[in-house]
Amino acid sequence: MIGAIVLAAGRSTRFGEENKLLAEWGGKPLVRHVVDAALASQLDRVVVVTGHEPELVEAALQEGIATIQNYEFREGMAGSIRAGSYRLQGHMHVMVLLGDMPLVTSQHIDRMIAAFDGERIVAATCDGEIGNPVLFPKTQFAPLKCLDGDRGARSLMSENSTITVEIGQAAARDFDTQDELIAHSTGPNTS
Repeated sequence: MIGAIVLAAGRSTRFGEENKLLAEWGGKPLVRHVVDAALASQLDRVVVVTGHEPELVEAALQEGIATIQNYEFREGMAGSIRAGSYRLQGHMHVMVLLGDMPLVTSQHIDRMIAAFDGERIVAATCDGEIGNPVLFPKTQFAPLKCLDGDRGARSLMSENSTITVEIGQAAARDFDTQDELIAHSTGPNTS
């Protein structure tokens, strides 16, 4: 079984006053694109980790989506990964997806699952550069719960054998500013 953690807790300060995860893109909030892709994939369970404006983020999701609030979201991405890992206890493996990467599709997720051998980390790449999402085997569950700061899980990838799956711009394209969102304003069919 593979569970997913969608990270949707950050303050997105570079985006301005608006919570970027709630910004409309292609007819729905950014975070909804990521959650929809996860739900349409072969993942067994999806958990969204909220933090900043949790009620608004939860309202943007489909009814019935499992969420957990990271009260320490200001301390960085690692705390959100820890929170999601605790919520997914019992799942053998975990995929971490970022809530501001709406170009990731269910097909990308399923290609990563197909490449997974049950032992090694699987990371999406763009032109050979590691990006997101990342799939972690059960052997990395304990280390995921021990992460600290805003580096996320990059240290685990550098310390372990990693399978890479090329998914192009979807692995690298997030929207940190409103200008980036406007530049890709036509929505999900833009690459």
